[in-house]
Amino acid sequence: MELRDLKAFVTLGEVLHFGQAAVRQHITQSALSKQIRRLEEELGGELFERNASSTRLTVLAGNSGTLRIGFGVATKLLVPAAIAQFRAERPQVTIELNDLSTHHQLLALSDGKLDLGFCRLPAPKGWPCLPVVRAHFVAVLPASYAAVSKLADLVDKPLAILRRDKAPSFYDHLMHYLAQSGLRFRDIQYVNDFAAGVATAAADIAWTLVPSSTTIEHPDVLTLPLTEGEACWTIGLIRPPHSKGPLIEAFWQTVCTLTTGIGAAQSALPGSDQGLSES
Repeated sequence: MELRDLKAFVTLGEVLHFGQAAVRQHITQSALSKQIRRLEEELGGELFERNASSTRLTVLAGNSGTLRIGFGVATKLLVPAAIAQFRAERPQVTIELNDLSTHHQLLALSDGKLDLGFCRLPAPKGWPCLPVVRAHFVAVLPASYAAVSKLADLVDKPLAILRRDKAPSFYDHLMHYLAQSGLRFRDIQYVNDFAAGVATAAADIAWTLVPSSTTIEHPDVLTLPLTEGEACWTIGLIRPPHSKGPLIEAFWQTVCTLTTGIGAAQSALPGSDQGLSES
């Protein structure tokens, strides 16, 4: 934050006129506008409301504006709860939700197209992060696989997995997990989303692997939770260092409060739901 930008803000706040403020600062009006925009970007919101006839000073307190948030399947329950609590205190804030994989959220955050993202950890070096949800793999099996009790029983069965371009982080973790298991799955086909994988299992074509947060409501499938350490991961709320401002800080604190209860419930996750079950 530069001193000259603060001086420009003070001057414009006094006269509420870009032309007059520029004259007082001995700069052009376009230069003044650039200074104000730079200050607003750093503070994370508009300092002045502008129209053709007037300029008005705003109160930058995190009570209005737009918040752009990325999320994925693992936080489909947490995100609505956090937004509902956040908007109960700040009803004038506009929320833009973007359903994206971790890979695509990181790109959008880096490009300034998102303010916050619920992504697979670890976060990029230097990025603030708040762990919020534990997740793990679940094998979704055709009903005819009733005799299956462990991953090794599935080696000779066809496997349907999500294409890498849809969720690179999920795919890479899954491939690493399967490789670490020492098992070799040779009959692999690809699907475009997790719902298609579940449908493939229900049709008795192949089994699939999905995140534990995936909605599985088909009567013709069985599920086998995989909860050993290598099959688990953590989702966190993250933001790049340049993403800051009262709106972002306020939402961060809202999620921090919510995760207190969620963390207690998730701590018992590994081993809590092992075994084959109907879905």
